[in-house]
Amino acid sequence: MKIYFDMNIYNRLFDDQEQLRIRFESMAIDILFELVEKGKYKLMWSFMLDYENSRNPYVERRLHIDSISSLCDNVIKPNDRIKELAKDVVKRTNAREKDALHLASAIFEGCNYFITCDDKFIKTIAKNEQNMNELLNGIILYNPIDFLRREMDIDVIE
Repeated sequence: MKIYFDMNIYNRLFDDQEQLRIRFESMAIDILFELVEKGKYKLMWSFMLDYENSRNPYVERRLHIDSISSLCDNVIKPNDRIKELAKDVVKRTNAREKDALHLASAIFEGCNYFITCDDKFIKTIAKNEQNMNELLNGIILYNPIDFLRREMDIDVIE
């Protein structure tokens, strides 16, 4: 099973852990990285993740994310098909181009899951599900906690 993490997944560990939601998401992300390390899932990296990480003004965060990227099985390179998929995502959902490029990369690579902490993006795609079904090609978008609860049947929050 292939998974794609949006950049906010990699950065979540650096966010204010005093906020309960952020702390729970960070715990879920730790579990997901552990599952990747154990070979349960194949994690994909993309040119968009490279680009966003290169723009991170915090050197220690950027270096940490660079080191985590070594867990990824494949680097998705930019190409015309991804650009076309992203344009289609924007046209069908009015999503932001950056988000559409991430999702298009995951679709192009044949990922099963797209994991993000961006609830607005998940809702945008879900709201346009009828328009997106064929394009998504079976990929499911999840928040990391929801992924563990629904797909892994792990009760993170009781």
